[in-house]
Amino acid sequence: MPLCAVCGKEVNFKNVAYINGNIFVCKDCFPQYYIKNICKIVERRLRGENPLACNFCTYKKQCDAYISKTLKSLS
Repeated sequence: MPLCAVCGKEVNFKNVAYINGNIFVCKDCFPQYYIKNICKIVERRLRGENPLACNFCTYKKQCDAYISKTLKSLS
């Protein structure tokens, strides 16, 4: 069985949310992986912008928490 690239746990194929090459991400870790590795708008949000697309994003709450934590660690 493949291992999740984020948490390292074994993932059966019904619980895989993302596959790219040999990278597998489980459903539980996908929001975190998406925010840190896939979403291109996160960089703009870190610069203080608030893109319209974020209003419709499924992971906005998790992203808000990530942005807040990242900005606090940079201060």
